[in-house]
Amino acid sequence: MTESGRAKSDYVLDWCRRVLGPFSVVGDHSRTHGGHDSSTRRLQTSTCYCYLKVHQNPSCWSHEVHAYEHWVDAFGEAAPRLLAVRDAEPLALVISEVPGRPAESAGLEPSEERKVWRSAGEALASLHEWETHACFGPCSRDGTCAQASAGNAVEYVSARFGNEIERATRAGHVTEEELATVEAAFDLISAFQGENPVPCHRDYGPANWLVSATGAWAGVVDFEFAHWDVRVADFSRYPDWTWINRPDLVGALFEGYGRCPSAREEQQMMVARAEYALGAILWGHDNSFHGFEREGHESLVHLASVLR
Repeated sequence: MTESGRAKSDYVLDWCRRVLGPFSVVGDHSRTHGGHDSSTRRLQTSTCYCYLKVHQNPSCWSHEVHAYEHWVDAFGEAAPRLLAVRDAEPLALVISEVPGRPAESAGLEPSEERKVWRSAGEALASLHEWETHACFGPCSRDGTCAQASAGNAVEYVSARFGNEIERATRAGHVTEEELATVEAAFDLISAFQGENPVPCHRDYGPANWLVSATGAWAGVVDFEFAHWDVRVADFSRYPDWTWINRPDLVGALFEGYGRCPSAREEQQMMVARAEYALGAILWGHDNSFHGFEREGHESLVHLASVLR
């Protein structure tokens, strides 16, 4: 850590002591890969365990604080609660601990995994039904969208996906065959017509789900990517490509969600999955996560058999 970084860290810890009282730092849970401009430490106070999260990206701080202030009640006791917010540099927040371990590394049996995914689907339905909004995209702390945000789902998805296609094509990251697959998915965007903006976690999967000692779903964490989106944004962002490798888990998620996808929603998911695959190629290349980049290419091969 640089001298400047160390000074900022000490400053935030002093702030924590003023708002929480005495505590000990008992763990560092920061994620070190690209895309996470934040650090997370586990604290022990005289009464509880909690987490201090310091953001370098003001937008991610806004998304997360808004979600904790307005959306986590949709999960009942299965999400952290906001204990303190620092709204000056360095931006930070303190949240309560939800007991559990990450589902991603819990070593569950397949039948246990399906139960976890079903419970996660039930919880996600509550989030998506919590409220709707007038526009799509990242939001400020008060929930309002940026001026350039779209109010029409087709325009919103088209702009976002189109930008990724342009970036990947310009940089030469996709072959002509892959580009044809991506464009076939892009042609399905009209399926989003009439979709309303709903609260979306946007990183909803086993890495951010917690399970109890008995292997039951216990909650969800990490809302820094949350914003107003189309609901299928929470059905396509699985780093292990679960929709390809474990369709039984995706089926369990929808069972918990309360309905099977309609034909229109299946088209929406084709778009979302192609966009995620393209995003994996771009992000993996930019952050030297070449395994993830390779998986993005492999998933486009799978999608080609469905779309073309």
